[in-house]
Amino acid sequence: MGKAVRVFLFSDALGWEIVNRYHFMESELAFRYPVRTQFGYSSTAVPTILSGEPPTEHGHFSFFFLDRNGRSPFKVFRYCHFLLHPAWFFNNHRIRRRIGNFLKLIFGFTGYFNLYKVPYSRLALFDYCEKNDIFAPGGLGRVANLHDMLEKTGLKYNISDWRRGDEYNLDEAERLLNSGETEFMFVYTAGLDGMLHFHVGDPDFVAVELDRFAGRVRALMKAAAANYEDWALTVISDHGMTPLAGAVDLRSRVEALGLKFGRDYAASYDSTMLRVWILKPECRRALMDSMNGAPGHWLTAREKSDFQVDFPDGKYGDEIFLLDAGIQLVPGDMGDKPIPGMHGYSPLDKDSEASLLASSPPPMIPSGIAGFFTLMKLTAAELVEHK
Repeated sequence: MGKAVRVFLFSDALGWEIVNRYHFMESELAFRYPVRTQFGYSSTAVPTILSGEPPTEHGHFSFFFLDRNGRSPFKVFRYCHFLLHPAWFFNNHRIRRRIGNFLKLIFGFTGYFNLYKVPYSRLALFDYCEKNDIFAPGGLGRVANLHDMLEKTGLKYNISDWRRGDEYNLDEAERLLNSGETEFMFVYTAGLDGMLHFHVGDPDFVAVELDRFAGRVRALMKAAAANYEDWALTVISDHGMTPLAGAVDLRSRVEALGLKFGRDYAASYDSTMLRVWILKPECRRALMDSMNGAPGHWLTAREKSDFQVDFPDGKYGDEIFLLDAGIQLVPGDMGDKPIPGMHGYSPLDKDSEASLLASSPPPMIPSGIAGFFTLMKLTAAELVEHK
């Protein structure tokens, strides 16, 4: 083949239901497939896409996990959390963001970091999984990531800087395509995720934003066609977006038991699930019974295995209570109020499905998002073979 390029455009939250409902780029991206998401949030889906490995291998699931080994970077909060008063000031999202940015600098974290709403008084009991930039060379530790794979191919490649906004990354991608100097591109965008979280229930707004995004994708396709004899563009996503169907306060149920956090149990109150560590076996039954009548269920051992989050050491929770699709856990460690859309429900729910949209037939069709890595690896190998 002649001069060739392959573009993979990652669009956070551009799920299969959204793609079909709004007929997103049906004519230009005619090869279209639903792809099962990875259970969890982007914090586990993105590492899965970047490595082709499940959470039990790459080690990432939800951001915060119980510190069982005395390695928490937040130990200082054991002694200073009582200084962060009044609560109305220090729990303001802008103040928490500034504290989070300061901690990131002090700890030398290079990955995505956010304190969210985890209580300062409990931070010392937790560790954080994404300390390193998961896109950087060796960013996933014991498993190879996309950068590691592409580096071995000898191809001219570019991976977007996830810290930059969509406009910058799309502009940079278009510039590189117009230069004709790249062979493989991974373009990172997250704007649709933020938009859908707050507007998934507003079809007119969503339609306008999707049309605007489609215009940017078409510009990339035009630049590729003008500068390469052989080109293809593939859009991939990590999950969809589930509209709000209700909210439930699980924290009050647990705290009503009168057990002591950090002695009898520990818990992480994520947006769609409650993760519990049983520190005293005799407390297990009370903790699990406290969810009776709540809209959800405790994951079975089979489900944990099927979803590939059956960590042998219970790193991310000895038990996980997953809410029904559309129900949000509030107040919790991720926020105090429900928002119009959320993800992180069962991968089997229709709104959770990710999508694969391609301008030409892909060399393989993944059944799950881990297969996107295999798809990119095969694509890179084909480019090398035909150079």
